[in-house]
Amino acid sequence: MSDGRSRSTSTADELRRHILRGILLPGEHLGQAELALRFKTSKVPVREALKQLHAEGLLDHDHNRGYFVTRLSFEEGIQLYRMRRWVEYELLRGIRWPDEAEIARMRCLLARLTKPRNPQERETWFLTLEELRHLTFSLTKYKVLLSEAFRLWALTDRYRALLPTERSPDQEQNLIDALEARNRKALLDAYMSERKRVETSLAEAFGAEHEELENY
Repeated sequence: MSDGRSRSTSTADELRRHILRGILLPGEHLGQAELALRFKTSKVPVREALKQLHAEGLLDHDHNRGYFVTRLSFEEGIQLYRMRRWVEYELLRGIRWPDEAEIARMRCLLARLTKPRNPQERETWFLTLEELRHLTFSLTKYKVLLSEAFRLWALTDRYRALLPTERSPDQEQNLIDALEARNRKALLDAYMSERKRVETSLAEAFGAEHEELENY
């Protein structure tokens, strides 16, 4: 890979991360000069990165005004999270029980899910939660569904930035406890409880009424 291509790829990766983590807000205008300064690069890799993320649906483009971070909507978000619920529920029905080393790793990650106090700690919180999620769902035997879960996780990452991180990791604790006890019913019940909390938080972030949530 040429240096120019590598620079464009790394710029796209960094820009994508800023969008998915909510550092760049929905509707925000993205000027090439400002981005080049932010990412310490030239306008050429920035221009290529903008084109790539526009193709991925993360950016809107106006020929006269340039690029903007795609806006979020409750309707899209709740549908994506409902799709995740259906897929992940089936994945959990098909998981093998983790061994002692895997449980120990899960509990180690759980201990790191402390309430973030600044943007850097918030980023660490997201990465830790992602690792715990991958470790859990990768235990499934349904690999085709798992690939669909990967796609949905990428699509909902932007919405996750709207959800509160100022919470205790009780739901993750319940999931790990059920896995360690090898109790499938407790595992699925804990998962559904966690999903209900997430969907309710999403509705609150958009100011949606309870009836709107129930209609999806």
